[in-house]
Amino acid sequence: MMGPRSNTSETGRACGRWARRLLLFRVSSWRVDLALTLVAVGVVAWSRFAHLASGPWEWDEAAFARAVLDFDLAAYFPHPPGYPGWIALGRVFDLFAPEPLVALQWASAAFSVAALWALAALGRRVAAPSVAVVAALIVLLAPGPSLYAVRGFSSTTSAVLALAAAAVAVGGRGGARPTVFTVLVAASLLVRPNLLPPLAVLWLGVAWAVRPRRRLVPGILIALAMGGLALGAMAVAEGGVGQVVEVFARHSQRHFSRLVGNLGGAGELGLVKGLGGGFWAATLLAGAGAGLLVWWRRVGGRAALLWVAVLGVAIGQLVWMQNRTYCRYAVGAQMAIAPLLAAAASVAPPIAGCGALLAGAVWSGAISHSPLVEQHRNQLAAWRAVRAAKWEAGRREMAVVVESEMHLFASYLWLRDERRGIRLPPRVLSPWDPEPWRGVDRPYLVATVHRQHYPPSIIDRELRWNGVSDRLRPLTQQRFLTAWVITAPPLPLGGWWPMETEADGRWFMWGGAVCDLILPPLPDPAEVEVAFRAAPGDAPLEVSWNGDVTAEVEGDGGRVRLRFDAAQVRDNDVNQLSFRRAAGYPPGNGDQRPLAVQLLQVSATAPNLPWSASLAAAHERRRVGILLEGHHGPEDFVGVGRGVWLAPHAVLEVPAAPGRLELTVWAPRPESPDTVIRIDGEVVAGPLDIGNRPQRVAVPIGDEVPGGRATLEINSVAYSPAVAGVGNDQRELGIVVSEIRFEPSDPPPWARPLDVEGE
Repeated sequence: MMGPRSNTSETGRACGRWARRLLLFRVSSWRVDLALTLVAVGVVAWSRFAHLASGPWEWDEAAFARAVLDFDLAAYFPHPPGYPGWIALGRVFDLFAPEPLVALQWASAAFSVAALWALAALGRRVAAPSVAVVAALIVLLAPGPSLYAVRGFSSTTSAVLALAAAAVAVGGRGGARPTVFTVLVAASLLVRPNLLPPLAVLWLGVAWAVRPRRRLVPGILIALAMGGLALGAMAVAEGGVGQVVEVFARHSQRHFSRLVGNLGGAGELGLVKGLGGGFWAATLLAGAGAGLLVWWRRVGGRAALLWVAVLGVAIGQLVWMQNRTYCRYAVGAQMAIAPLLAAAASVAPPIAGCGALLAGAVWSGAISHSPLVEQHRNQLAAWRAVRAAKWEAGRREMAVVVESEMHLFASYLWLRDERRGIRLPPRVLSPWDPEPWRGVDRPYLVATVHRQHYPPSIIDRELRWNGVSDRLRPLTQQRFLTAWVITAPPLPLGGWWPMETEADGRWFMWGGAVCDLILPPLPDPAEVEVAFRAAPGDAPLEVSWNGDVTAEVEGDGGRVRLRFDAAQVRDNDVNQLSFRRAAGYPPGNGDQRPLAVQLLQVSATAPNLPWSASLAAAHERRRVGILLEGHHGPEDFVGVGRGVWLAPHAVLEVPAAPGRLELTVWAPRPESPDTVIRIDGEVVAGPLDIGNRPQRVAVPIGDEVPGGRATLEINSVAYSPAVAGVGNDQRELGIVVSEIRFEPSDPPPWARPLDVEGE
């Protein structure tokens, strides 16, 4: 009768011992230890799980998440070398997460919390347990480890597995420790194969001291089996080992070819930025250097040299084999200095050392909090643009044109929503992509991070998401931070250079000897106007519209305008403008581009299409077809902008259909102009009390608009500065008008305003 009770009691005591091992501070009272452990774990867990990033903040995250759904190494899902361990973890967590990206974020955050135990175990080798734990908090709460622990990258998880392997090694080499150590190193390698150099140094440094050598055999066999299983899975997905090797070799060549641009001084190193900047990083790294001396004295020279070798190879890899300015690559090295900081603090009395480290942990958390919250609350501009484009195109029967750099974001989003059963719009890569242009057969939106690749929207519809705070920017990879969604810009199909601007803000694009431009189907009746000039040269320039040659222009460099009427403009298929010339002509002065044509304007007008124009710009009035009588020349108004003074009585004729005109106006004069706006003798706005700051005035356009044009009479109380004793200006003035916009009541679905909130 006593046997079972004794066994139960022994089992309980064994469980109790294992539970005590999970307590971090190792104080005499297990209740106090439990409370302190919960506080430490709670702080790290809260900083992670309460601040998961809002979507991907880099395209590699989207590639990882996309690979969880459908592994395709050749298509960069994920990029070589495949990260099989990380994708496997993502698929496990995806069983419980709302989407693959969140699954990867959960995995990274969970391993980041688990780092507390690995770092505490390493630090206890030379310092008091409390000192080891607080030293771990310093690095875990630093900006780099904090911001990247809540993202979908493999860096944190791989580093924690490597640190766990090191913690097993410092605990001794008896029993199954060599096997566990080797398996953890192999797992770290499979999660992030890029860490092969420092992991190899770590494994060799520990394995060299294992006696007899045969005790390494079980771990090696298990590691080989893990690697073989991972390689086999990738080979099955790719169609053979040869394909895996080929893709890896091609990617490696491209990666190393880009290192020539891997620039940046000490202050720009991801290792430094991720620790909180120059001063704080220098302080922590100096403390780690002092900690190496303590390891040398207390543990031995061999252990200290292994620290130097592993961290030296890891940091060397950060500087010479990866982009040295990216913080995410440095997460492992940053976490690995925690045991060295604990060693340095251990030379002081425990209370003093622990207090100093605790102050450092508070400081690390303080400088991390603002960018961490920003990354949690806001989305990367490129990701927002892709989401907005998908939403808008989906509800309007449009296609989405995406840049190559945004393709990974779009591919993940489309596949994720396809799994959810959501109906998706067609998606095609931009004509700027090296792949052959697949074409579109309907109105389209463009999602881009390269605004200069496209002329302005033909209906003045675009959205922009811009930047991050100065605190977060250095901790990002500083790309995809500005993005646009543009409705129906002309699509350059080939032979074009990016858009440029004149000093007055007007845009232009240079094209080569063979270049084409696509416009969407336009509602009948619509007209298109194109302005261009031939680059100076001998050969004439041939212009075609929808396959028909419409003009041949001499190469004298003169400005040409062509207008295509409703009979020439397609409403059921895309429209194509083509330029052909026998040769291009380099302009000289160091510019060797063979230029054939300079595109200056592309505009479309139709009664139910929106438009906007600046009244201060004659070319914009001409583009839209605005007639203005009773005005003075354009002026720059300090602190306000550029506008046109209207006379007390002015007439404005604009193309319009039923809808609404919106004028931006102001009146820098002593008294209100009491402006009244009439259409066909009927007051539609006013009297208006217009002040000296810009305001918008809405003018409704009724159901009857003869000839598709509306005539506005704008009458104001006259004001003459000279008569009022203000200077010598003899003009009689009314109000200033700058911008004018028209919104039709019933535009085509694709021409409606973009609704960013709808995404």
